Amino acid sequence: MKTLFSTLIAAGLFAAVATPAFSHGAWIGERWGTLAVIYGHGPADESYDPAKVKSVSAVGEDGQALPVTIEAEDNHARLKLDGKPALVALEFDNGYWSEGADGKWVNKPRNEVPGAKQASHSVKYSIALVHAHGALPAFPAQPLQIIPLDNPVGLKPGEKFRIRLLLDGKPLEGKEITLDYAGLPELVSEKTNANGEAEVTLRNAGVNILAVSHAIPLESNIAADKKGLTATLTFVAESHVHE
Repeated sequence: MKTLFSTLIAAGLFAAVATPAFSHGAWIGERWGTLAVIYGHGPADESYDPAKVKSVSAVGEDGQALPVTIEAEDNHARLKLDGKPALVALEFDNGYWSEGADGKWVNKPRNEVPGAKQASHSVKYSIALVHAHGALPAFPAQPLQIIPLDNPVGLKPGEKFRIRLLLDGKPLEGKEITLDYAGLPELVSEKTNANGEAEVTLRNAGVNILAVSHAIPLESNIAADKKGLTATLTFVAESHVHE
């Protein structure tokens, strides 16, 4: 059985070995009575430049596109949607992150950081299931994405559902999926099989954030050694009642 101490140690180790490009995620969640783009690491929400939100799209339960307006605030972005979306898709470009000679990470490309040890171009993708009931509509294509093969909305903690991990539309094998990114990042699924599939266990009755990262080497690129992709799948298993 995992103790609180071992959980904190594991979470600390995770933070220590992961670069900022991989340890931070972006997803869509409910804030201030509306949907917003959230950026952070685990339970911590952080401020960000709204210009990093490159695109947001929404699809209704009938599979039809719904209008979305990105409303930029000083340090975050809120979303205004017409209708009830079954899902909302996000692309968040976190820019270039370089590790300097002093071991500190800065949000700049490698060629702008003297003595940089390594650098990554960090891009986040996310799908949020919002008003998703019964059969799910087709998901918009993203370079890296977690696709639920079973609708997890309405499941109870401990129940299982299947997911498929895709890289450029093709199954990605051998990756573990983080099952509770905000609460327990050390909790992961079995590795995806040759079809990119894995069976996962629902963690929370409320908000669930599944996550995965994947690095793609970049050749002859002065700005970065690799492209760091992070994908999240978010949903509320049991909706709450506003009082």
